[in-house]
Amino acid sequence: MTRRRLPAVTMLLAALLAAPTTSHPALATGSAPAGDWTHAGGDAGRTGYQPVTGGLHRKNVGVLRDGWRAAGAPHGTLVAAGGALYLPASDERGVRIVKLDARTGRELPFGVRGTQWLGRPAVVDGTIVTVASDAPGRDELRAYSADGTERWRAPVPGDEPADDLAVHGGLVFVGGGRTCHYTCAYSRLRAYRLSDGTLAWEQDVVGDVKFEAPAAAGGTLVWPMRDAAGTRAVAFDAATGAPRWGAPAADGDVRELVVTDDTVYTIEGGTLCARTADGGGARWCRDDLDHVSLALAPQRADARDTPAVLYAGGGDTIRALDPADGSVLWSAPAGGDPRPLTAGGGLVFAQLWSPRETRVAALDASDGRVLYDRVLARDGVFGAVVPAYGRLFAVDPFEGVLALEP
Repeated sequence: MTRRRLPAVTMLLAALLAAPTTSHPALATGSAPAGDWTHAGGDAGRTGYQPVTGGLHRKNVGVLRDGWRAAGAPHGTLVAAGGALYLPASDERGVRIVKLDARTGRELPFGVRGTQWLGRPAVVDGTIVTVASDAPGRDELRAYSADGTERWRAPVPGDEPADDLAVHGGLVFVGGGRTCHYTCAYSRLRAYRLSDGTLAWEQDVVGDVKFEAPAAAGGTLVWPMRDAAGTRAVAFDAATGAPRWGAPAADGDVRELVVTDDTVYTIEGGTLCARTADGGGARWCRDDLDHVSLALAPQRADARDTPAVLYAGGGDTIRALDPADGSVLWSAPAGGDPRPLTAGGGLVFAQLWSPRETRVAALDASDGRVLYDRVLARDGVFGAVVPAYGRLFAVDPFEGVLALEP
């Protein structure tokens, strides 16, 4: 176990290094089994990319229909592994993680409960991990097997732990901080071993991380942090916790974060930037578009056919951008505010929010043509719509989980 302390996040800015650009930043697909959706953003890098949609493609997405609906009171984004869906939910007895058969919607035995709060789970290598709280000041990181058997638990000290985590390189990353925010905040980042819950490293930083979600890929861990100067993305060595770089403070939230093996994409305030993962140098930035959400995926179903493309949603428009320079490849009107984007199988998926309704749309990833569009809910859905196992899953906070299938 190693422990370090940083006097201030601002000191990391001195580590900003310019690095050579590459024509097409690499897209890491991870090592998850085919079709799994291991994190709320698809993978630890939050790319929103599904390499294996399980038969969902351009030719059949236009005939999607209601497959099954599982009633309940979900309160978080789902993850998928081994043909099952996992998501937090509430009932009269408290909070729990629900496990559903992805094919039928039938609830499967799991038995994971908390008395006060359960964070968003991640499922990696057959282990389900989540941050749990049974009472104020009694917060833990907990790990379970696929049948709900507890594998280990580890205390997460601090006033307020974050409920978002990431799993990468055999480590589980979670952060927390003090009740005081921004001007006097500091946080502690921790990495626990997925195998047994032992602490690998911890790092004290000046800044508030408990409202932000980390992302990791290619050995780089990136965390948005808030302090008196603003919000910035700060990068660490995922294996050791050693600081790498900090982006300049943004005059607004880091609203989106995607990490690949060699590039970090952020929406900082109103600016979309691509930075090198090793040194944080800006490849390109543009502030002339209204950006809300990002996904990074190949344009066609076969990842070998085309380099990765960055899909950006915002301002009632979905765009495909060249990740090498940020230029617009195509632009499509969405008729609603595109919330978290996902992509795979040559398709881009989005929930389109308006004051009247929320719709789900599927676009051809190569040119932006709308192939599917339907009203889904009277209000928004939790997180992204998830393509997995030949279906498209959405979480409605009022109606439960809905599976659309061809």
